[in-house]
Amino acid sequence: MMSTPFQTLCLSLLVAASLGIACDSSDAGAQGAVTLPTGAEIMRDTVETTIVPDLRAFDTAAQEMRTGVDAFCAAPNADGLAELQVRWRSLSETWSAVAPYNLGPLDDDVITPKIIFIESMRQRGTDYTQTVRDGIVRGIEGNEALDLAYFDRQTFDEVGLLALEVLVFEDSGEGNSTEPADVLADFAATPRKCDALRGLTELLASCAATVHRGWTESFADSGEPFAETMAGPELADGTEPVAALLIVLQEHLDYIKVRKLEGILDAELSGHFYPNVLATVEAMDELLSQPSEESFGLLERMEATGNAEEVAAVRANLETAKAAATDEDRDALTAAIGLLDGNLKREIPDALGVELGLTFTDGD
Repeated sequence: MMSTPFQTLCLSLLVAASLGIACDSSDAGAQGAVTLPTGAEIMRDTVETTIVPDLRAFDTAAQEMRTGVDAFCAAPNADGLAELQVRWRSLSETWSAVAPYNLGPLDDDVITPKIIFIESMRQRGTDYTQTVRDGIVRGIEGNEALDLAYFDRQTFDEVGLLALEVLVFEDSGEGNSTEPADVLADFAATPRKCDALRGLTELLASCAATVHRGWTESFADSGEPFAETMAGPELADGTEPVAALLIVLQEHLDYIKVRKLEGILDAELSGHFYPNVLATVEAMDELLSQPSEESFGLLERMEATGNAEEVAAVRANLETAKAAATDEDRDALTAAIGLLDGNLKREIPDALGVELGLTFTDGD
């Protein structure tokens, strides 16, 4: 990433500011006192430049999935099914880019947070595929309208991205064939499958829109966008925003490593596990580095305060994880995700002077 003159000067002076570090004007010499952006300014850059655009992309992909479902169900055919599968893969990648932000609008309830209604496996690392299949059959064989209201009453393990994947990528016969011709024939033989597909897509689109609005318009009792809260001094529980962000990023990487790579791979019906992990790592890379010259990221803060070696290690681990995901190398990806997990526990918070103050878990 190219540096602006301001950033270059900051890097050369290695001055400290904010995030608990005061600026030493004596190092500035004839240039006068120079300070790095404050912690709040860096967090605002991070939210505005990466997090909110990623949330907008997920919301858009969810609405586009709904449009695609309406088109397919109006006239089911092979081309329409193929397009629907493409839309699901795109939706799952945009979700993978925002799933690490499990705070605020995604973590809106202690028992049943919204995140598990989108990605059910996030609760305990359990594969709920058969639960989803049973729920779909129960709905199709019943006589209730399979609309938004119906699916809004269902438990988290019967809805979300997995439920859409099951409907779009396999049939309901014995063996659950993933052959497109069999999937298409199943829709033709069972018209209420399209009703279920519409209702489940509507529910997920509603979740995506609610999360996006929570960040950009209003969340909970504060009446302000969660993006504004993240740029403030602390969250509702008293946690410093940058600490909260590092914690959820680490927890999500641990979830991928322990629950998926060392446990059960998801998105297997669609064959899209590795592209989803790649989307997660790429999103984290952008968040830590910031993609534009006008913004200032956490890794730049680390470099500007004399932690270039640690930054180089983080960037090397990010690139290794991307390569492993691209190559679908499970062992190499597991190792790389583990190293990034460690970076978020130690090198990054230590260099930023951030106290995380917790015992790390996989997010249960």
